[in-house]
Amino acid sequence: MDYFSLQTTAEFPPFFSVLYSVMFAFSLAVLVAFTYYRTTEIAGYSTPFIQSLILSPIVAIMVIQAIGDSVAIGLGMLGALAIIRFRTNFRNPRNIIFLFASLAIGISCGVYGFEIAVVGTLFFCLTAFMLNSTFLGEKYPPIGVLRISHDGMEDLKVPIEEELSKWCKSYNLLIVRTNHAKEAGRNYQYNYQVRMRKQEEQTSLFAALKEVNPQFSIRMEYDTVSETFS
Repeated sequence: MDYFSLQTTAEFPPFFSVLYSVMFAFSLAVLVAFTYYRTTEIAGYSTPFIQSLILSPIVAIMVIQAIGDSVAIGLGMLGALAIIRFRTNFRNPRNIIFLFASLAIGISCGVYGFEIAVVGTLFFCLTAFMLNSTFLGEKYPPIGVLRISHDGMEDLKVPIEEELSKWCKSYNLLIVRTNHAKEAGRNYQYNYQVRMRKQEEQTSLFAALKEVNPQFSIRMEYDTVSETFS
């Protein structure tokens, strides 16, 4: 720390000061990314987002240390970054907090506030693990769309929902379509929004629906909340 107190007075810090800052920020960013990975549902994150948690502090350090105490450089950097249009859609507010924490690490290390970075990161990660272990972090299987279709003369909506009530925590009928089939009278299509009681019971649900009608065509699609970057 004494070494950094002597080197930060320069307008542009020397090579080893920048190297130590980047390595320090990288280590803390890995801790934040690991915390996010361990406290997030499998369907709730994407690999590019976890990589951005580790890479963003390095970019923040480059910007902060390039600006330094120069107002002119800061205004020029602001104008240059204004050219870039970021259109990242965060559908999960929790992801915004993790990304902001990762940027805060880079900013703190960029101004050589290592004590702030360490204490803030440790407390942030500890709080995330604590929340994850309480009822606030209770994890549920992801919401999926169950698509069932069959040809025949009989509407099987009632027996289908009887099976859904046994295996699903909740379900909601989205749409029912009926079309004329070439050979078997009519074609029925049912779309349900469902949340399983246990994710591993999906195969058992499919088997139970097949017992209702062996001709069922069944497909489950999950709408994950992974972030898109564009």
